[in-house]
Amino acid sequence: MHDKQLTNAWSNRLRHAAGDIQFGGEDLATFRDSAGHRRRTDPYLLAHAFKLDPSLVRVDEAAMSQEPWLDMWATLLDPSRDASISRAGSGPLFPHLHSRAIEVWTEGELAGVHALWWLALRDPTLAARARSAATWLIAELQPDNATQRPWAIHAFVQLAAEGDVEADMYAQTLLLNAMAGRDKPDTFSAAILLDCANYLDAART
Repeated sequence: MHDKQLTNAWSNRLRHAAGDIQFGGEDLATFRDSAGHRRRTDPYLLAHAFKLDPSLVRVDEAAMSQEPWLDMWATLLDPSRDASISRAGSGPLFPHLHSRAIEVWTEGELAGVHALWWLALRDPTLAARARSAATWLIAELQPDNATQRPWAIHAFVQLAAEGDVEADMYAQTLLLNAMAGRDKPDTFSAAILLDCANYLDAART
């Protein structure tokens, strides 16, 4: 399958999986997923996926030392911000978090890769770093270690479109995990899927 056909097929698949999800931002500050959980990344992702006013998101600078991927998400919403991303680096984005629970590190890496691929679409000098982080995840961290959130599917689909079979399998696993035991993903996972589809459409154009 041609690369554009593959990304188009994946975009349609992700939109179908997300379903008719809508979010107006009126409850952005109090959003909870279907299990009653809320992560610091939630308002950033929701604002980006649904193209909400970035000023609705309160940027918590203090939290970024514990969750450094938030810096990337804040930069994604505010182009005037300069994220602390080393373009010369390779491998994991947050290697210093390896001592924390594997679930926390995996989800943090995936959330960071998700945002970084969007940033690289805006700033191509970040593309090599984004690719390195994604390929490291494929080799070293299985998505089963995360919490069933389909972060960064678009990154692995893009790699799959270039012929990386393992990347396609990684994307498939992320989607399957998000749908495991349910007919449709929870609201937050659906928003992630929508944002991934938005990326694939934006990258093709």
